[in-house]
Amino acid sequence: MSDYWSGQKVYAGFATKTDFNSIIDATVKMEKFRYNQLSKQEAETNFKKEQIAGLNRTMQTYKKQLESMDTVEEFLVKKGTSSKTDIASVKVSASAQEGTHNLKVTQLADVASVVSTDMDKVAYTGADKTITFKYDGKAYSLDLKKDMTTEELATAINKATAGKVKASVIDLGTGKFKLQMRGMELGKDHNFTEFDELKAILGGGDAANTTVNDSKNAKFTLDGIDIERETNSVDDVTKGVTYNLVALGDTVAKVETDYDAIVKNVENFVKLTNELRTGFKLIKDYKNEELDKKGVNYSLKTNPEIRNIETSLKNILSTQGIGFVGGNGEGQDLYIGLSSLGIKTIAETGAKDFGMLEFNKDERLVSNSKETFMDYLKANPEAVANLFAAEGYGSSSDTSVLEFNSSMYSVKLTEPGSYKVEYDGEKLPTTGDENTISMTVNGTTSHVVYNAVTKVATIDEGVGAGISFKVIDTAAGSHSATLSVHEGKVRETIKVVEEITAKGGVFDKMDEKYKNTIDHPVYGLKKKMEDELARVKSLEKRLIAQYSKTEKLLGQYQNIQKMLDFQLKSQIADKD
Repeated sequence: MSDYWSGQKVYAGFATKTDFNSIIDATVKMEKFRYNQLSKQEAETNFKKEQIAGLNRTMQTYKKQLESMDTVEEFLVKKGTSSKTDIASVKVSASAQEGTHNLKVTQLADVASVVSTDMDKVAYTGADKTITFKYDGKAYSLDLKKDMTTEELATAINKATAGKVKASVIDLGTGKFKLQMRGMELGKDHNFTEFDELKAILGGGDAANTTVNDSKNAKFTLDGIDIERETNSVDDVTKGVTYNLVALGDTVAKVETDYDAIVKNVENFVKLTNELRTGFKLIKDYKNEELDKKGVNYSLKTNPEIRNIETSLKNILSTQGIGFVGGNGEGQDLYIGLSSLGIKTIAETGAKDFGMLEFNKDERLVSNSKETFMDYLKANPEAVANLFAAEGYGSSSDTSVLEFNSSMYSVKLTEPGSYKVEYDGEKLPTTGDENTISMTVNGTTSHVVYNAVTKVATIDEGVGAGISFKVIDTAAGSHSATLSVHEGKVRETIKVVEEITAKGGVFDKMDEKYKNTIDHPVYGLKKKMEDELARVKSLEKRLIAQYSKTEKLLGQYQNIQKMLDFQLKSQIADKD
């Protein structure tokens, strides 16, 4: 009899020779069936819980990887080069236009500086006193001490200006020192002023021995235009381009689209998505011989939540982009779905990579055309980048009626999509800067705040909330135009993954369900197993007591039988 259940035994054989222990073991084993079933369910639930946790981590990793390409700035890679990087280097963003720019640097921006004459180790021998000087228009007080060294003087300047001026000492190796002061503000008019006393100390008693350099602007010519800036890092003269001026001279700056980098982004997106799909496949097709032998049903292949998640993610990549409108006209988009760029799902039954994405930048996109993804990319790289990573940019189907102004997509108030706005020009107010009026948005009446002076309207609530647009056609009569807020496929995917993996999301709810299935104090498997274990133990104790009593009773009957047999034999012997 299993010691798992009890250490007690019925010591049979002394009287009846009956093996009651085997009878008890068989009965307990039969009664353990329910407990074993519950134990198996616990193993199934624990395994599924671990699988879901692993898939959750995989999806969070997928989301994090996609975030490296979820803006047009990251996806639409541009590269800037300089023919002479020792004159100026170039950094570009996605908004930079391709082209060549001639740059001639004639002066670098610099800070104001003061350099002392050759000084002794002791810089000041006079009595203790406080002097003042100005830097960048602000006055600073400097405490001088008798026999103050050059190093101590520099330290005092740094302390007095709280980092606005940096003073340092150069040991000339001859017993002499130079003290240098440098302001921290680049550009002209950030100078040292009203510092005659300090200048005299630095000049060894004669202010004329102190060298003073005023701050100055950078001066350069860009494409024939003379320009000045307070800094050597210039980012406001050519959209999307930053020129870092290094030295005087001429250089040629070139801005190009980095097509190879964009292709790499597309290929990486496909690769990451296929890795996630492989993860789903592995979980659904997982095999475990040990669990199979135990009869544990661990498969998630038919789990409805898993299937819904997989379907949702696949639908994103197989459908038209949110807010995208196909066509070549005003407010329309050249590419509205990934399939139009050659990114498709392998649908051939029995194919090795069935269900995976495929992409080949050199494959013809249309059977009767020679055009490839690379042709599409070079024709309009911005349209390709927007399909993947658009972050709420807006458009209007008819700018002669409505001009798209802005939205509140970035703060998650405006949902991406297309919004047909209808209004009657005759009902538009002609005065007032904050009129609340009604317009029809996607068939629903919405409150709109309208400025009669600027003609700018903002949808205040409901469908399209946060979209701002300018009313161009104010003539009497009915007018309409469709305003679109675009969201790229990478960003759309990230949003869905966030919802699935967030607290309160699908995975969190599944984990909570599995946890309750196991640990709930009333109906959890652990509680049921405890109750079942107690029942079987109680049964075993009753059986032990019952069969012990039976053994004793049968022993008594056997003794009586033996006595009767003896008496009977004695009587027969006496007759003989």
